[in-house]
Amino acid sequence: MLQDVHRHAAFIVGVVGFSLTLGCAGEPGTAEAIEESADAFSTAPGEPNHEEITSAALSFLKPAVISALKIGNVSTDAEFHFSNAAHFDDCNFSGGAAFIAEKQAEAVAALGPGIAQLDGDALALLAFSRSLHAVQDFYAHTNWVELGGDVLVDQSLTAFPALTPYSAVPSTGFIVVQGKKPRETAVTRDDDAPYPEYAIVTFRQRRTTAYGLVSGTVDYEPGDHCPPPVAMTHDELSKDKTSLTDRVEQHLAAKALAIQQTRHEWCRLNQLAHDAWGDAGTARLAAWVADPSSAPDCTTE
Repeated sequence: MLQDVHRHAAFIVGVVGFSLTLGCAGEPGTAEAIEESADAFSTAPGEPNHEEITSAALSFLKPAVISALKIGNVSTDAEFHFSNAAHFDDCNFSGGAAFIAEKQAEAVAALGPGIAQLDGDALALLAFSRSLHAVQDFYAHTNWVELGGDVLVDQSLTAFPALTPYSAVPSTGFIVVQGKKPRETAVTRDDDAPYPEYAIVTFRQRRTTAYGLVSGTVDYEPGDHCPPPVAMTHDELSKDKTSLTDRVEQHLAAKALAIQQTRHEWCRLNQLAHDAWGDAGTARLAAWVADPSSAPDCTTE
């Protein structure tokens, strides 16, 4: 089976194998070997935001597991370079939500009894890391923060919910702006205002007004779902870097929310694994944990 595993999954197999399967944790050279594997897909010399978010949110996991998740997360930019769904670009909210749900379903399936543990853990880590990349990009690539969003987009423990065009996000009431607007509605923004005011989108339907959720457009990704009156490029809206000096505050807010959402996704994965495989599913995930005392209490988070 390993010959059919994607090359990034093969890296994860090696990293996870050090501590989870081969029992090498603590042997001389293990930490260095893990770091070498992670460095192969590092965003350095750029800002390692996905790595930092993943490490901060999931610090209770074993070092090899965190390294594996960072490898899969960062490599998503290469493997899904032309997919706006994997990055919540181009106002493709329905696609982004479906991508997260699909990858987490793949992770759960890989934890099942029909796959050898090493192969299953590698595939589960890769799929889960892909979903984490997307949820982290959600806060950096959309105007969630500029609209005043200071809560998570979702805190359920069921499959990641659909983000249907022109529906309201329950946690904030923001309207998902995607595709052609419905009849008798309007979407507007002040293109001439300074940042962050120009990122504020308003949705109007008869006498009802709400904020509109959009994301930046990327010209090399096929499929632009942003209505022209409110469209902004990725560069105009993204909060990926602290080097964007006019939006450091928004970058830090987006990063903090991404850390919270990533931590919550661990709870979601545990619940989905339990729903699918019972106690055996959660036991598989428990083997990834180094410090149970600092793991989230998923009954309250």
